[in-house]
Amino acid sequence: MNAALKYVAVDDDSFNNLLCSMIIEDTLGEVDITTFTKPQEGLAFIENVKSPTVLFLDINMPMLNGWEFLEQYEKFNEKVKINVSIYILSSSLDRRDKDRANANKYVKGFISKPLESEIITLIANGEFQD
Repeated sequence: MNAALKYVAVDDDSFNNLLCSMIIEDTLGEVDITTFTKPQEGLAFIENVKSPTVLFLDINMPMLNGWEFLEQYEKFNEKVKINVSIYILSSSLDRRDKDRANANKYVKGFISKPLESEIITLIANGEFQD
């Protein structure tokens, strides 16, 4: 298990961010977790990562939705992108959202809310398959 991974959740729902943090910590122990309810702040943070980071990104957010977030992310330096693994974490049941996520070269997978410890374990071990 890769305990050196950092985790970031970007979701306008602070309860979901809290839930993500709790599940990650319960599953992996003490790890570096940062959450953002404002996608713009999450983007600014991600743009400066220098170590392997897992990003859980919601789709449906005001001001800047997940798809717009990914459009901005595409403009980042390759040194950033090489360190970031993006997973869409959404309550969307629309098959088009999953297809769109799977078609994006930066998205590693689509995960339905709520985040579960089994998924965290698979991601931490590099074994997650959507």
